[in-house]
Amino acid sequence: MSLVFQIASIIAPLFVIAGIGYVWGRLGKPFDTTLVGMLTLNFGVPALIFSTLTNLEVSPGEFGEITGIFGIFLFANLVIGALLLKIFNLEIGAFLPALSFPNNGNMGLPLCLFAFGDVGLALGISVFVLMSTANVTIGFAFASGKWSLASMFKTPFLWIIAAALIFMVTETTPPRWVANTAEIIGGMSIPLMLVALGVSLSRLEVSDFQQSFWLALARLGIGFGLGIFLAIIFELEGVARGVLILQCAMPTAVMNYLLAARFDRQASGVAGIVVVSTFMSLATLPFLMLFVLSGW
Repeated sequence: MSLVFQIASIIAPLFVIAGIGYVWGRLGKPFDTTLVGMLTLNFGVPALIFSTLTNLEVSPGEFGEITGIFGIFLFANLVIGALLLKIFNLEIGAFLPALSFPNNGNMGLPLCLFAFGDVGLALGISVFVLMSTANVTIGFAFASGKWSLASMFKTPFLWIIAAALIFMVTETTPPRWVANTAEIIGGMSIPLMLVALGVSLSRLEVSDFQQSFWLALARLGIGFGLGIFLAIIFELEGVARGVLILQCAMPTAVMNYLLAARFDRQASGVAGIVVVSTFMSLATLPFLMLFVLSGW
């Protein structure tokens, strides 16, 4: 029974905060998704990354290990996704990012924090940084049809993570005013990301439910399966195992819809995958948390 209450305490904040955003959006209340997204991604999340990593005793080795393993996950996911889309004759440029890049930010980070505390958040951030970088480079390349290496170096995460790792490796404490500022700004990230997720779900529409259902099922199934496989292969245990499986099994990130809409790549179809995979994930989240926390 204690495990049931533990799971409830983990997922309840996510449902409540995202639910506020969903109801707000359904009521037609004003919400500037672009403004909130830019504030969160350009200021809130980088500050959260810096504050978390400079306040925790997470070694660069631990950080690098889970990042490397998640890199293998992304590569395998891209290959499997491309094969599936080829078999079913669906546009790879439009749908492959939706199958390959999970929502490691809006959903993944809160779950890592609520389930495993600050250490889980730190490891979850390492995954989020890699996924976000891949999404704005590889995802951008598939959606636009051209490769842009420069976009990777424009990503704030890389520079923030580099600065945080310098403090970690040298065991140096950042100036107090920097630490306090980063902590305050970073504190807005998770609530804003969850509210924005809820608003996005209320506004996106599903145009082809059958296609969206099967592609959403593929996203969740491939992610969960690869997460377990890699955790076994690399003999991960405890927090690292839980964070990897959670982050691999997240639904499709909203960013994939934004890229598809920007380059007119089956945006309505991608929106359907985002919506259906997210609701499917929310419905199965108690079972996923049970699996992760029980150590199966």
